[in-house]
Amino acid sequence: MTAALPPALICDVVRVHDGDGPLWCRSGVKIRIAGVQAPDFERAAPCRRPAALRRAYVCDDRAARRSQQLVARLTLGQRLACQPVDRSYKRVVARCTLPDGRSLSCAAIAAGAAISWDRYWRRYGLGGCR
Repeated sequence: MTAALPPALICDVVRVHDGDGPLWCRSGVKIRIAGVQAPDFERAAPCRRPAALRRAYVCDDRAARRSQQLVARLTLGQRLACQPVDRSYKRVVARCTLPDGRSLSCAAIAAGAAISWDRYWRRYGLGGCR
């Protein structure tokens, strides 16, 4: 049986692992950013690009570090409003909103830190980016 999702939560971001998470909240919750895929340190070599991602996807240690740094600039020390939509590997998958009102998923894509993972983008009802 899957544990129930927590209600909407506030995440004061204290650490960022990869460009798609987890983001560590001061409360101890770990959040995976909903609907995006980014290069990560665990899969840097060899690259195991998910078949669902048809666009160019570079996975190497340098790309992972750049992606992590971009998301850290967006989120570190910020207070995010997050709506949990799923669970994955002991993390809460959530649609989060930055303090300026932008979707974190869209902001990560616009910054070049991640690409949309269409299957999950639709599943989590992320809609269009402005």
